[in-house]
Amino acid sequence: MTRLSFLRTFGLTLLVCISCMTACWGQNGDPANAQTFEYASRYYKIQVTNVAPFIRYFSVDSLGAGKLDHNPIQWKPAKDTSMYVLRKVSDTEVEILGKDASGAADWVFTFDEKQFTVTSKYRNGDAGSGVDFRFAKQENHATLLGLMADRNITQLPAVLHLPDMGSFQLRSDPPDATVHYTASRKKGENYISVVLPPASAPQGNVRYTFTAVDIYPKFDGVDQEHLAGFRRNYINLFQVNPMLRVLANNSCSDAVAFTLFLSSMLALKTPPLVDSLTALDLIQMSIERYLNGMKGYGLVGYTNSYEGTVAAGWPSPVDSLDSNPSLVITACNYIKGSNDLQWASRYYPQIKAWMDAQMARDLDHNGLVEYELSGNSGSWDDVLRPANWWDTIGFGHEDAFSNALTYEALNLIVMAAERLDKKDDADHYRQLAEKMKSVYFTTFYNPATGILAGWKSKDGKLHDYYFVFVNSMAVYYNLVPDDKINGIMTVFWNKMREVGFTDFTLGIPGNLVSVRNEDYTHHEPRFGGGKKEDGSDAFQRYENGGASINWSYFTLKAFKKAGLEEPLKQITKGILKGIDAGDFQGTCTNGMTKDWRTWSGECWGYEGYLCDGYLALLALNPEDQ
Repeated sequence: MTRLSFLRTFGLTLLVCISCMTACWGQNGDPANAQTFEYASRYYKIQVTNVAPFIRYFSVDSLGAGKLDHNPIQWKPAKDTSMYVLRKVSDTEVEILGKDASGAADWVFTFDEKQFTVTSKYRNGDAGSGVDFRFAKQENHATLLGLMADRNITQLPAVLHLPDMGSFQLRSDPPDATVHYTASRKKGENYISVVLPPASAPQGNVRYTFTAVDIYPKFDGVDQEHLAGFRRNYINLFQVNPMLRVLANNSCSDAVAFTLFLSSMLALKTPPLVDSLTALDLIQMSIERYLNGMKGYGLVGYTNSYEGTVAAGWPSPVDSLDSNPSLVITACNYIKGSNDLQWASRYYPQIKAWMDAQMARDLDHNGLVEYELSGNSGSWDDVLRPANWWDTIGFGHEDAFSNALTYEALNLIVMAAERLDKKDDADHYRQLAEKMKSVYFTTFYNPATGILAGWKSKDGKLHDYYFVFVNSMAVYYNLVPDDKINGIMTVFWNKMREVGFTDFTLGIPGNLVSVRNEDYTHHEPRFGGGKKEDGSDAFQRYENGGASINWSYFTLKAFKKAGLEEPLKQITKGILKGIDAGDFQGTCTNGMTKDWRTWSGECWGYEGYLCDGYLALLALNPEDQ
């Protein structure tokens, strides 16, 4: 750090410290008799008001850099706005009392630089209102990472994580307290809420402690300034949907069967979240929901109102081709990371059933699994969904993406079977993996382009749109011969420069040439559909060549494996810069969201926050091998 930058940082810190010793009282306009107390440090800023639900401003910078000007709180005063009185005890303590301001306080807030406590004191009769940290979804996709005892009930300790801002470890005394965690993407709601309930009679008092923290793996050089986004956002991939009690696209969005394996990959390399709670615990909680029959997007039975949620629904008559392998990989990664053989033994029959059902989809017995929908050009109807995650592109029949995941699932179930001394199963799945590998490359390799196509449709045609992610995954999962890896990744690097994609702060396009209209499954313009036969009028929108950080982890790993250091350096630098700037969360002026963009930066996403892509940060961890 230069002397000038040090002085600037010190000056900011001094100003913040002065403000944190000042209590701010007065009218806030909502209602006329409202009072407000503010505390700020380098790590967080909070405003407490006497109007339920009490939290009017809340911002965090868990790196301690004082970036606290963004307030994601969705402020909606309770109907009874005259119930409470705010009483300042000191510059670092404030109380909330009943309106007569007599007797013990209902709530006591005590503040320190990196943490604050919220204490509830039980009083007979009316328990009063809880303290609600209610976040506007469009401002920040906050999530509470913890084990859920029931729908909307999270057991403490847990981690309150605000992507692009930072995290708080949340503990309680007594340690067995629970908090109410809810989220909604219904029109007119769009919120994420964490409510601290008042103390019950058996508890007497309950104290909640929030501690600002960054959770990331430590390695030499990780404290460098250009890795600030890595440190702040390493756990961005983990988002718990409180209605379904599983890891999901985000806390307000769908549970997706075919992405859960991404979370399991990150969980294997994530430090403890808080006390004994680990990311693998979140994996266990989520995969057990599927093991016990829950459905998610990609599985038949996941409807538009699944278990009372607002859901996308899976409209196809068969499961996606990547759902079962994702679930197998997730379960096996949990076994690998926890070494819980009792758990493995209990659930192995269902894991095996998933794997066997997947391999039964090798309909022509050639070693590759096939999607029951043909994938033929012109066969899509804007309703049926294709084989995999890329659910607006016509992947069908023999799908290179899903077969790569199936190959990984086979290898991992071999590991699980061996740990459980099931030698016959291990040998069986090993043979299936070897057979798949023996035909994978020759099936999908397109000599005309020198890369792998995305899918081979039932009519025998290869569909090749320079799919970056397909080839990257094939390289990563060892399905490309060693002597072909450098050549394939070089083709992609040269093609990116040829077509003019150079801004990696946007992420990476899924495909580098437009998908023809006949091979696109969803023809709404906002989902990348167009009217021209060659698809060029919709190119760069959403999945039709749009840029995102989704699946970029595999691309970074593939360039590294290919030994192409300069492309790897440029792509990594750009993605890190985009993550650090928070450029993959939020809404743009055109009403679309930042999770998908054209190559010039125009927004064409709709989730607002799609956590899948943050697996890219794992590629920066030297321990990820």
